[in-house]
Amino acid sequence: MNHMFDVDFATIYGINAAILFQGFYWWCEHNRANDKNFHDGYYWTFNSIKALQIMFPYMGQKQIVSAIDKLVQNGLIVKGNYNKSPYDRTTWYAITKKGYSILLKGKM
Repeated sequence: MNHMFDVDFATIYGINAAILFQGFYWWCEHNRANDKNFHDGYYWTFNSIKALQIMFPYMGQKQIVSAIDKLVQNGLIVKGNYNKSPYDRTTWYAITKKGYSILLKGKM
């Protein structure tokens, strides 16, 4: 699997946040194209931190959590829970309008 990031985005938010943001964007757009996982005005993707560690083996748990927190704090993504089971702790992620505006304006 190839991972990539925008250098300008990484300069502002960090490399790990840039890589995760690009991944979340890809999966949210995949779900938009397939009209899946639409809730509360957003197309969502979901993964556990453990799954993200497998997908991004060069990041540890703390690095992933920190990068996600940075994306949330800067208003680029939102987190949700649309799991069918109340015991499922998988977190859902969606790109915000601000996140899309950065992507679309090429200001990453």
